[in-house]
Amino acid sequence: MRTTLANGPPVISIDVEDWPQSTWNRDLPITDRAVDNTRRVLRLLRETEVRATMFVLGKLAERFPDLVKEMQADGHEVACHGYGHVEIAQQSPDEFLADICRAKDLLEQITGEQVKGYRAPDFSIVRKTLWAFDALAEAGFEYDSSIVPVRLVRYGIPDWPVQPAHVRLANGRTILEAPLATFRWFGKNWPVGGGGYHRLLPGCVSRSLARKVMGAAPFVFYCHPYEFDVRELEEIPLPIPLTVRLHQGAGRRYFEPRFVSFVREFGGQRVQDLLSSRHWPEIDLRTFSLDSPLKQISGIVDSLRPEESRCPARPEP
Repeated sequence: MRTTLANGPPVISIDVEDWPQSTWNRDLPITDRAVDNTRRVLRLLRETEVRATMFVLGKLAERFPDLVKEMQADGHEVACHGYGHVEIAQQSPDEFLADICRAKDLLEQITGEQVKGYRAPDFSIVRKTLWAFDALAEAGFEYDSSIVPVRLVRYGIPDWPVQPAHVRLANGRTILEAPLATFRWFGKNWPVGGGGYHRLLPGCVSRSLARKVMGAAPFVFYCHPYEFDVRELEEIPLPIPLTVRLHQGAGRRYFEPRFVSFVREFGGQRVQDLLSSRHWPEIDLRTFSLDSPLKQISGIVDSLRPEESRCPARPEP
């Protein structure tokens, strides 16, 4: 019997990408191994009767469109993970807008449905890239799930709300943010939302923390299909240093049973299900900005009316 909690079930989100391309070299092609790993996750979700949100990399969808159709056929929400898995800070605002429009259009052509959600590569919406929200709204996204309310070297905004919120932008638009799960301990937030944290923490500890989090706030869980692949880093023909193999491979042998135990206990839902389940508060993005950097978007904000989009119109089929 599944555990029922005030803010459950957790959101189950999968960042669908290929480890060599997303982590080692962005120029590498997407491999068949990514398809096999994703189908393994789809099988586990079918067996546990859980529907998830699949944040699909555009480069993967472009090569393997039938895999995206399989996700859709199983009732999962197809959302966007950008096209090439390039961190936002490494792109200009116009390059970022082009990247998300390209990926969104690809996914919508494959599914025939509007793509509403986005997650940034490496959770790279941080304080200095909050301008990305304007581009996401202009591209037609209704929500984002990229922010981790923690203080880490590579990502995180520690004072960001831990619950979903409507983010009001400078031009009057709003976009929903569904932050990744954190646990409050000793006066600070700690990341517990999935991925490497679930690979390294014992399963009983991860489930205990999730129960405590869901007593007060929603729990947005994430993982990657490659984390279920125990032998990948031993078998791929790339000169990967031992330190990277150890860091990226640690805990993979335990990930599948821990994931299955997690969803069997708590169940799961899609991001869109959580966001439509209640009314969420509104916050002003300028509260979190550094010197109000929202004008960085090459005049896009000033030149567009709220209802306009910079993404090119797709011809009718």
